[in-house]
Amino acid sequence: MSSFVHPLSYGEIANHSERLHQRLGQAWQLLEKNPHQASQAAREVEHLARTVGDNRAWADGLFIWAVGSLYAADAPEAITLASRALAVYRFLGHPQGQWSCLSLIAAAWRYLGDARQAQESHRQAAFVLENASFEQRAIWLKWFK
Repeated sequence: MSSFVHPLSYGEIANHSERLHQRLGQAWQLLEKNPHQASQAAREVEHLARTVGDNRAWADGLFIWAVGSLYAADAPEAITLASRALAVYRFLGHPQGQWSCLSLIAAAWRYLGDARQAQESHRQAAFVLENASFEQRAIWLKWFK
């Protein structure tokens, strides 16, 4: 039985991690100005995040890439990428990320002309949002986590 050895040294991981967070910040900034450029940066973020094992950055990279894809009128790719990001956000227990992905998926379905799928995605997004705000107000819930 062999043990897993990470292909990068600790120094390389630190360098990749620093580059990852720098590019992630740039991708978020670009998203407000130029979704196409943000999508390009997000592809690098997604790769770096997988390399260093940063799940939150991985989900963020996938999400930004998905927004750029929908902006470029590639709704099927946007749905695929947003669905992958949604799975990671669910794993992390990140309701805002889940809501954002479901909202983007709904927009992509609407772009494709599928009102039923768009409505279902919006319903799921609303459910996540309701549960997230309810959980934040339910201070007593901390005792049972």
